[in-house]
Amino acid sequence: MPDKNSVVRVGVIGPGGAGRGNTLAFATRDDVEIVAAADNSERSLDALENALQERVEDYKDDSFTRYVGDYEYIEMLNKEDLDIVGVFSPHSLHDIHVKYALRAGCHVIVEKPMANVVGDAIAITKLAMGSNLHLVGGYQRHYENTYITGKKAIADGLIGNLQKFEVHLAQRWGGGGWRGDPRFSGGGQPNDSGSHLQDIFLWMTGLLPAQVYGTTDTKFEDEGGNLVPKFVEINSDSDVTLSNGAQGTITILGNTRVGFEEWVILEGDEGTIEIKGGIRFIPNGGEPEPLEYERPEGYPHSKIDQLVGLVKGEYDTNYTSGINGIRTSLLTNGILEAGKGPDERNLVDCGNILEREGYSQQFVLDLIDECASRKMY
Repeated sequence: MPDKNSVVRVGVIGPGGAGRGNTLAFATRDDVEIVAAADNSERSLDALENALQERVEDYKDDSFTRYVGDYEYIEMLNKEDLDIVGVFSPHSLHDIHVKYALRAGCHVIVEKPMANVVGDAIAITKLAMGSNLHLVGGYQRHYENTYITGKKAIADGLIGNLQKFEVHLAQRWGGGGWRGDPRFSGGGQPNDSGSHLQDIFLWMTGLLPAQVYGTTDTKFEDEGGNLVPKFVEINSDSDVTLSNGAQGTITILGNTRVGFEEWVILEGDEGTIEIKGGIRFIPNGGEPEPLEYERPEGYPHSKIDQLVGLVKGEYDTNYTSGINGIRTSLLTNGILEAGKGPDERNLVDCGNILEREGYSQQFVLDLIDECASRKMY
């Protein structure tokens, strides 16, 4: 394992779009070297090269090895001496790429969603744990003060027992590129940007989804108001019950012109936390008041900083461990399955989803405890 004075060697799979941004976050660190990149598009690697030239001081042109093709990432893993692999490929390829990287002995960061199916999320989490390798999910809100504060407030019992909730995301999301192809997206907007809000809600509360009753649609209107046929889910509207009995709504919209907006409202028997353009606490019968805690000392600055610090021994706690990918995939699977049922709105038992994958809710709860014993949250 690299020590605190080492330069960490990184290879990336799928450095296009968001993956390029993640790669730059690695490359702009003095203690990281981008050694290699694999993609099925030469243009994607050209764009990465151009971005590195523009953003990285003293960057030497063409300094990373290129692997071009659908399966050339395997060659990269076999030939390069890598410490970390960034998996930024289309959603449906995440679990395959993560497994190859872990079996090559590499620590991994994987973009959201960690896996399209909860059983795959469990498998790669167990593989990482069994190999004593670090697995970090691509959920950046875990490193934002607002959500860190919300998680601590709930853990400290500020709102008491969670009873109701409202989770909302609206974005102009039309399923462009591979995101609009069911073979690669794995579930449209609920499985794309919507994954972030599902994740942070479950991370703050520490709970699991128990049931989903809802619907989805593929409706997207262009700027002229014309309905454009889509092959993936654009909108979802779900009533969700959590493992503690709390009930609420999760709404994920892609067909909107309001711009990007999100909020999370968590109501307990002693008060409410509202995260909407900031965070505030509303005690029962009282007035709203801003809520703020000091950022914990030594808390990672970002998901990239998290993984590099874990690998170098600078951090001993993983705040975006695989357990988040498991919780979120379970909820997303429930939302998408409800939308595919025979009725307008359908009821899905999340326990049944786990059973079909060969697991149980108790297995996941035990895994959460095991992760916590290893400082993986």
